[in-house]
Amino acid sequence: MSAHKSSATAVLTRRDTLKGLGASVAVAGLAGGPRISIGANALAGPTALVIGAGIAGLSAAWELKKAGFRVSIFEKESYTGGRMREAWMGPLYGFTHAQGVFKANREMFSLATDLGVAKGLDGPPDEERLENGVGSYDAPFWRFDIGQLMKVPGFSAETKRLLPKLQADLDRIQQEVDPCLLGTGTAYDDESLGDYYDRMLGKEAGSEVRRYWIEPACEAWGWPPYMTSKIALMSWFAQKDVDFVAPRDGIGVLTRKLNELLNVQHEVAVRYITPPDSTGRHTVHYLTPEFEARAITPDIVVCATEGRYVRRLVQGLTAQQEQFFNSIFTTKEAIIFYILKAEAAPAHRLGGAYIPSHPDPFKSRVNSWSVEPADPANHNRPANIRIDLSRPEVPKWQVSGKTMPEYCDPLIKHFYPAFDMRNVTDIVNYTCDDLIYMPVGYCRQMARVLREQEKERRGLYFAGEYVSGAHTGAACASGRTIGRLIAKQWQT
Repeated sequence: MSAHKSSATAVLTRRDTLKGLGASVAVAGLAGGPRISIGANALAGPTALVIGAGIAGLSAAWELKKAGFRVSIFEKESYTGGRMREAWMGPLYGFTHAQGVFKANREMFSLATDLGVAKGLDGPPDEERLENGVGSYDAPFWRFDIGQLMKVPGFSAETKRLLPKLQADLDRIQQEVDPCLLGTGTAYDDESLGDYYDRMLGKEAGSEVRRYWIEPACEAWGWPPYMTSKIALMSWFAQKDVDFVAPRDGIGVLTRKLNELLNVQHEVAVRYITPPDSTGRHTVHYLTPEFEARAITPDIVVCATEGRYVRRLVQGLTAQQEQFFNSIFTTKEAIIFYILKAEAAPAHRLGGAYIPSHPDPFKSRVNSWSVEPADPANHNRPANIRIDLSRPEVPKWQVSGKTMPEYCDPLIKHFYPAFDMRNVTDIVNYTCDDLIYMPVGYCRQMARVLREQEKERRGLYFAGEYVSGAHTGAACASGRTIGRLIAKQWQT
């Protein structure tokens, strides 16, 4: 079908037509094409368009579909899953962003149970042994485990004596705050992690706890302890007997299942969303996979994109929303893989993981490094070397003017003297934007935006990690919560 054809038949049969959308939907060509209303059906439910096929958008769409809405999802990429997916990256196959999930992700595991994939989402605990310059230890990153913390080398007798003081606050947080919905934790969004531990334990003990426990935990998110709101991580520390696990069937097991059950339309790029019309509905302007400009006006729009894109997409934000979305930015993760000839790899895995303030000047520059032999049973994974820069090191690389290989070559040679570029067959640069940053005050801003959309029925809602918490479990909880909120508001 030619791009200039503009008959009613042409418009309604193109790939950009929303399958499943019906009443109160209008499609319009932006280059003077006709405006066509899809016939109303009084027996059908209201129409909903979700923007973004990550776990937040998929979860919201699932809840809306269950509630009787006719739902479609626009996804700008050619794939579903956002940060919860696996893919081929050159010769490597595996996770593209999220590596695992927390067992405290109640909404996520409940949804996985409903869809019959809970076993595949579960998996073995994913913890690593950490070295801090005094010794090595199993890092209890995600929970306050007194038994494990007492074994951390370098903790003084006084620090160990003071550690139990932290339990009372964590018990309160465990009862009051959902780590997947941090809008419930505004009462604790009043100081940074670093300031909290200094206040509770004193400067000396607080410094030890920060360097050997808090900073390594912050390393996973890329958050500076003296800038990050204490509730961002204390909500996890408060969880009891909760592990971080690597899903047995891969990180994309849940999003793949939702993709099978929902109407996801790929390679549809939303350009902008107009303010509500007289009926309270918003018009979504988008490009089809063939780059034709179109528009659609559903009853409800759920914006489940990454938070940093919202200000570019949504016109007519309130002053409160504008301030909130202007404050969103993401951290940067810098990882590189060198693919080796099989004969150049060691027989067994080598590697190490370190605290960011390690006294060794080389070890402080990397979060971890590893050299692994080929693994034919794991998607024919080739032999490889991996270097994961520490979070404080990432900005130093960014301003160095060097490529990742140029910057990391000396580090590899230090940790693995047998390294020789002549044995390298490929390089995979895994560097990416990581998670939203959650400074002191962020949760309070988030809660105000959420309260604003909870007041009354509207035509546009926001869902995602930026209004819940910086991880996939929070994004899932946000999507499900917003879907239920819309169903409740539109059924009353």
